[in-house]
Amino acid sequence: MRKTLIIATLVVVVVSLRAQTIRDEIHGNLRCSASNYMAYPYPSQLKLTAAPGGKKPFYISHYGRHGSRYHNKAQTYDIPYHMLAKADTLGKLTALGRDVLHRLSLIRQDARDRWGELTELGVQQHRQIMKRMVERFPEVFADSVEVDARSTMVPRCILSMESAMLQLLKMNPKAVIHHNATQRDMYYLNQQDRRLFAQKMDSATQAAYNHFSQQYEHNNHLMQELFNDTVYSHTLDAGKLNYFLFKLASNIQSSPVSKHITLYDLFSDEEIYQNWKKENAWWYINFGGCTISGGLQPYTQRNLLRRIIEQADSCLQLERPGVQLRYGHDTVLLPLVCLLDVNGYGLATDNLESLDRHGWANYKIFPMAGNLQLVFYRESIDDRDVLVKVLLNECEARLPLRSIEECYYRWSDFREYYLKKLQAYEER
Repeated sequence: MRKTLIIATLVVVVVSLRAQTIRDEIHGNLRCSASNYMAYPYPSQLKLTAAPGGKKPFYISHYGRHGSRYHNKAQTYDIPYHMLAKADTLGKLTALGRDVLHRLSLIRQDARDRWGELTELGVQQHRQIMKRMVERFPEVFADSVEVDARSTMVPRCILSMESAMLQLLKMNPKAVIHHNATQRDMYYLNQQDRRLFAQKMDSATQAAYNHFSQQYEHNNHLMQELFNDTVYSHTLDAGKLNYFLFKLASNIQSSPVSKHITLYDLFSDEEIYQNWKKENAWWYINFGGCTISGGLQPYTQRNLLRRIIEQADSCLQLERPGVQLRYGHDTVLLPLVCLLDVNGYGLATDNLESLDRHGWANYKIFPMAGNLQLVFYRESIDDRDVLVKVLLNECEARLPLRSIEECYYRWSDFREYYLKKLQAYEER
């Protein structure tokens, strides 16, 4: 009995430490609170674990999100601007409120007619990722390496792909690059599953999310900071204003105005953390293994996973299979990572409050330019004991498989495990 109690206590302590780590991480680096708008961080792991004796990298299979971008819709910039502009004409803004209105004007001007477009930072992110990929795996990228690059048909994804390809050619002019963006590839690069999508936010799930979010709706401080008339401010939708201001605050880091403008000063550290918690839960419900919405959303990317496995099986027969690069979106990368259960992100629970305690943090999975790299190792073409290592955002990651050594797994174990997982879903 005492032993059981001790174990239970240790579990609670470990879970609590994880939650504290995420809260502290966000407080220490407010950019983490941006969720999917977090600009790509420099990889925290600089030196990779050496492969087991004699094994060398020979093939890479990759899926990457486009780089930093502007918000997709003009209304993201227009709604908070017009709310404050109208209040200003009525003399209802504080000095800070008028200053924020000026900031919003500059942010809005910078983004005008560039909705959803890649920023210069987004270009640089993919150049740097490719540069590190070539430097880390020179054996794969040597001489006339064959590179197959595919992108969804969205301009920011195409430009992300081309930025990476230009960097590769700069480092290896002999590289043979095949690149394309066609409707033919969309079934796996950005699979749309209407049946599963319909389960994301049904009425019961929406009610559960609303109940969770309401406890973190604390907007009085923000309204007091911006408006000088409480009667007037009570006529406004405080939650709506908070939502859009925080959304703009989150994405400033990806645009040129970040050098002299911030909106994070409108929120306390705790308000920033709470805004993140709401977003984190939303992403988990819509794309993770949340059992409230059925726990099946990661399977929206089953075509991509099957494609990755099938192409790898084919490429492994070649003496120099080269590199396969795929460029797309956060709404693909996140469920793919969850489907693979990388680093435990396949978590299945109905307890939204427990996500950060379990270490499920969206910004760790799919920042701008987030990427998943499968790196394959063998001694020679005759070596049938092929190993694979997974890098999430260029850091070694773990899988729910028995590792051979540190972060290395047998490809035969990988393909058997995930093909069975896909088959089990398809037989449902």
